[in-house]
Parts: sequence; structure tokens; C-alpha cells
Amino acid sequence: MVGAFNAGADAVYLGGSKFGARAYADNFDTDEVLDAIVYAHLHDKKIYMTVNTLIKEKEFGELYNFMLPYAEKGLDGVIVQDFGVMRLIGREFPEIELHASTQQTVTGVYGARLLKDLGCCRVVPARELSLEEMKAIRDEAGVEVEAFIHGAMCYCYSGACLFSSMVGVRSGNRGRCAQPCRLPYRFNDRSGSEQYPLSLKDMSTIGIIPELIEAGIDSFKIEGRMKKPEYSAGVTALYRKYIDRYYAAPDARFTVSKEDIEILRNLYQRTGISEGYYHRHNDRSMVTITSPAYNKSSEDVLLGVADRYLSKRLKVKCDISCRLKVGCRAELTIKALRSGDEISAEVFGNEVQRASKRPMEIRDVEKQLKKLGNTGFEPGNISVDIDDGGLGCGIFISVGELNDLRRRACDELESLLTGGKKEFSGPARDDIAAIKDSYKKENLEKKSGKKLHILVSSREQLSSVLSKAQDERLIDRIYIDSNVFLSMDESEKRKVFSCAGKDTKIIIALPYVTRREAFDGTDEIRRVIKEIRYFERGGVLVRNLEQLGFLRSVRYGGALILDAGIYTWNREAVFEFLSCNLQRDDFFVDEFTASYELSFREAKEIAGAVKSDICIPVSYHIYGRVPMMISAGCVKKTMDKCSGRRGELYSEEVLLFDRMNNRLPVTINCRNCSNIIWNAHPTSLHAQLDRILESEEFDHLRIDFTTEDEKRTQEVLGYYVDRLKGMSPQDIFGDEAFTTGHFKREAE
Repeated sequence: MVGAFNAGADAVYLGGSKFGARAYADNFDTDEVLDAIVYAHLHDKKIYMTVNTLIKEKEFGELYNFMLPYAEKGLDGVIVQDFGVMRLIGREFPEIELHASTQQTVTGVYGARLLKDLGCCRVVPARELSLEEMKAIRDEAGVEVEAFIHGAMCYCYSGACLFSSMVGVRSGNRGRCAQPCRLPYRFNDRSGSEQYPLSLKDMSTIGIIPELIEAGIDSFKIEGRMKKPEYSAGVTALYRKYIDRYYAAPDARFTVSKEDIEILRNLYQRTGISEGYYHRHNDRSMVTITSPAYNKSSEDVLLGVADRYLSKRLKVKCDISCRLKVGCRAELTIKALRSGDEISAEVFGNEVQRASKRPMEIRDVEKQLKKLGNTGFEPGNISVDIDDGGLGCGIFISVGELNDLRRRACDELESLLTGGKKEFSGPARDDIAAIKDSYKKENLEKKSGKKLHILVSSREQLSSVLSKAQDERLIDRIYIDSNVFLSMDESEKRKVFSCAGKDTKIIIALPYVTRREAFDGTDEIRRVIKEIRYFERGGVLVRNLEQLGFLRSVRYGGALILDAGIYTWNREAVFEFLSCNLQRDDFFVDEFTASYELSFREAKEIAGAVKSDICIPVSYHIYGRVPMMISAGCVKKTMDKCSGRRGELYSEEVLLFDRMNNRLPVTINCRNCSNIIWNAHPTSLHAQLDRILESEEFDHLRIDFTTEDEKRTQEVLGYYVDRLKGMSPQDIFGDEAFTTGHFKREAE
């Protein structure tokens, strides 16, 4: 922190002892955070705390007490991922700025507007966005934009990565990522050579600083935690230098010296660097491929940075004046400049006495007043006025009292410069009553037994499910991937609704990512909701904030279900999403889905906590491959070649093999130019089904078909339908590898 501020940072993000996205870092304890806030405010800097993990229901009660001392000290802002955290901080500590973390995967204007309406003053969009997309958010959403300019890059859209969690228990959404993206994989063939197709090079944008400034980005963010102090100081200093150089002469030719580029390369850079996604959607040149290791750092560079930026702490220069007059109270004034204005603190002591022995000399007083030691101040001009009233005896004041005057004056000036202690009297808003009113008992359909909801990702899967749905009343909802739905002509769509039967709803599963890049992804949502309205039993499955914000903006009134990637890890998060209903007529969140990373017990706990207040259906997955990574990068383009079909409603499957020879399917979505890396094995809870059926918290059981062929789709669907009918079907999982996911094991 000291190194970053010395080198020219305006603000520092830091993690406390809990709830931060670097759980294994040497994070700050409570006293260190409080000291950091004081230190920053003394120098007109800011401290932002990282409370950017998903918080479990059982942990949520700790959050208020965790935040309170920092709020009282004047913490400037909090960067958040969890909507429950947003809700609590916005309600209890309204003076703290809310910044939406890149973990929220903000990819466009509508998601940013939604967050603004929910109290965020700043968003950190997904790192995958182009400069044009960033600029659109800044111009159209009316919210501050903070962009990454330097540091490590994730292969997956941040916040959407479940890889570490699913193959182990360490969740990236909990700050404990085990970085499986930095491991070797083989492409399409177990016998192929190992490479690193998921390991991105570090971002370095120092060469395009003018473009970033001119795009209107409000804040530049250097990713630097879990690095040495020399990194944070050295990188900050170079960016500060070139940002200031641009502002000093914006019309001058902008170049970065070879010497400075070399310094950056010698400050813990991963093998190779790139400018990230600002001017490209993806590219082989962004991937390390051969090695994810860091280059060896230059000891000379590190020593030079340490000597310049780490050898001392910043101090505020202050002028001190002291008046000591016999018969009057001792008076001490300390002054400092803040943004050109003079800030002064004045304190008084006891009555000054006549000297009976050796009188106090001016130099003696000055000596004590200069001892600012561990304070945040250093002495400037010191003036001492001694007046014995013409008695000729001099004055007396004890050294202890002088020290006390100095300490109190410093404390008072510090309080003035830092804002002093804040008081928080209670919630700024309380919309729980309105939310409860929106979800009255009669809103929840009463049905006998649990129903199956089936998601399909191909026409073959859809055909298999439709043939079963005609005969089985247990299937009352079919989710169709939007790419499949939009590729159908009008007659095909009508046939789907006809075959599904009058009691089966057709819900369109929107894409995992919605952006405005090669084309505006919200146009496809407009198509979906226009065509789904032709049918009485239609709706949409929402998978990201951009979709939720867009549907809210157009006052979409059809069925709206939040998918598992819209994280609801605690009761407060659910209520924050439902509060969106209160600000738009006709817009209504009808249902939410338990998150993949929650254990069965945790998912029940949240659903139960929500349903104790309101009636809203909850879905629970019992079968399907988990999407472990959603990426703008393309494995096929990196390891083979681009299909050349970008923008078309086209997808194909390739394979990755890990070190254990597990086969990871990868769906190449050419329409949105994205990849989905699926878990090697589907999650199947057939052995736990009786226990799930006994639970009262879940209303619907969901089966997701992703990479299954028609035959396997029929087998799995038939098995689960028979189980729900109370039959004992033949075991179809004996020879097929599967996982139970997080059913029993809680994510760390």
C-alpha cells in the first residue's frame, strides 16, 4: 500500500480478514485496515475494501460487524460481487461507495444501469470488453467505469468460472481459485502434446493509455495483490508517469521508452504480454501456450524500485505555532494544506506558570514540538511565542504537558483531514414489505409433487424430450437453448408448442454472455421475447445481468427465471434481485435456481430462509454437465483454426484432455464467439433423489442436456421420469462416470 501511494496511486483496494477475493493473500487485519484508511485520508487518497466474494447464508450475520469499524473510520468504498452484500451495505452504510466487481460480469449498458439503480456508483466491467463497449457503458449508463490496465488475466469471464470449485472444492467465487487454467491440456487427442491453451498472458496497456483516457474511463485498475511491494510500486510509478505525460501534452506524439517497457517486463510479468481484449475479441497471441510461468525478475530493477518508493512513508508537512504566556492557558496550533486550503487544529493546555528555577527556552519548546515520530506529520515552520508578562523570570511548562499538547493537536488535525468518526443510525431503505407484498401466497402455484424441467441444447435432444413430454405429465417445462430456437422457422416453432402439450411451458434459455460487439446481443433477446409472446406458455431463462437489465428496461412481463449463474448464495441476495420488480411496472422475477456451488444443505437453507418471508418457486439441478468456464477465448482458434463462421447460429464440439486423461467437452458457440468448457463428467443425483424428493424447499427439479446425443438423452430422461413415478428403472449409470458435484461437499 505504501509503495503504491508513494508511486502515485490515487486509491488502493485492499482485503480484510474475511470476504475478499484473495483468501490466501497476506491480508490486512482490522487495525491495519483502520490505519490504512487514516494514512490514505491524510494524503488525500482513498481506500477501497474488497468484499468481493459470494457469502453463504450461515456467514451473512458476520458481515455487519465486520464492516462497522471500517465504515465508522470513513472507508471510501467497497467492491462487491454478492448482491446480498450490495443490499446490506447500501442499506446500513449508505455513505460507503458501492463498486460492482468484475466478478459480476458486467458486459453492457443494461447491466450497468441495473447496478446503478441498485446503488452502485462505479462498475468494473468484464475484462473481455472492447474499448468501444467500455465507452458505451460510460456514455449511456451514466455510471463510473473502472477498467483493468495491467496484470494477470483470467481465461473465463470473471465470476462465471466454476472450474476450480468443480474439480476440487476451492471456489474462485470465494477467493480460493486453484488456477486450473494454468495447467497443461491436450487438444482433441489423448496422445497429443501438452500445452497451455487456457493460460492468458498478462495484460499491459501502457502503450494505449491515450486511447483509454479519451474513451472516458474514470479509473484505471492495476491488478497487483499477491505480488511483492516492488511490483505494486514499480508498475504504478510507470503508469503514473505516462498518464501525467499525456495530460501535460495531450496532442504530442505518445511513445513509451524501451527502457520503461523493459522495467515492466522485469516486474513479475508472465511469459509474454498482451494489450488484452481492448482491440481484439480473442487471439492466439493472447495465450501463453508453451508456459504459464513468470519471467525471472531483475534484482537491479527491484532494488531500484525499493529504494525509491518503499524506503519511507508519506508524511503531511505541517506548520506549528505555540503561545506560552504566564497566567494564560498554553495554546498550540498546527496547520496543513489540503487542496490549497489551510486546515488548522487548535488545542489548549493548563495555565502557564512563572519559572521558579531554570526558565523554558524557545529551543527547548521547539525540540519537543518537532517530535512528531509515528504520527502522519512532519514539521515545517515552527514558531514559539514565550511571554512572561515583563516579569523577567521566564515561563515554565512541563515537557509532559508539551508532549500532550502536541499529541492532541496532531489527533485533532488528523481527524479534520480524515473526516473523523462516522455515525450510522440505521437503514437508509427498507423495501422488504413491498417485496413481500409482491410475492403473496397466492402467487405460488399449488401442484402435487415435484415436476421435471428439462433443458435442451440441440434439436436431437429437443426431439427426444418432446416425445416423452407428450406422454408424461411430470414434465411441465422445457428450456430450449436460444441458438436452437432462433434457428427454427415459424412452422417448427409452432410444432414444438403443439407437441409439448397444453400443460408444458416452453422457456428459452438465453446465451451465457450478452454483449454489443460484432452485433448487439439484446437484439436477439428482442427476437426471442417477440416470438415467445405468440405462445401463452412462454418465458425466458436469464443467465447474466445484461439480460436482466435489458428485460427490466423493456418491462418484459412474461415468465422470467433466474438461472444458477445468477448467484443467490444468501437470502439478502435473493431479495436484492427481487427488488428489481419494484422499480418497473409489469417486470417480475418469477423464480430462481439454486447455484451449482452450494451443497444440498446450503441450498435448502437459502430456499427455506427466503420462503419463510415470501412465496417464490425454487429450482434445483439433479442432472447435467456444469459449465465450468465461459470464455471469450476460443480453444479451437488457439489450437487449430477458426471455423470462419462467427456470427452464424452455429456451434460445434471439441475436446480437451487434462493431466488425468479426463475428457472435457468444449462447445464452440460461433454466434457469440464464445466457448463453454464443460465438466468432464455430468452431475447426477440419482442416488440422492429420494432425499431430494423429501425436501419441501424445492419446487422443481431440473435436468440439463448439454453434450448428450439422442440415445443418451432418452436414457437419462427415461430413468428420472420412472424414478419420479415411483418405479425402479434399470441402472444406466453403472458404466458411465458421473459426479455428485457439491451435493455433499461445501465449496471453500
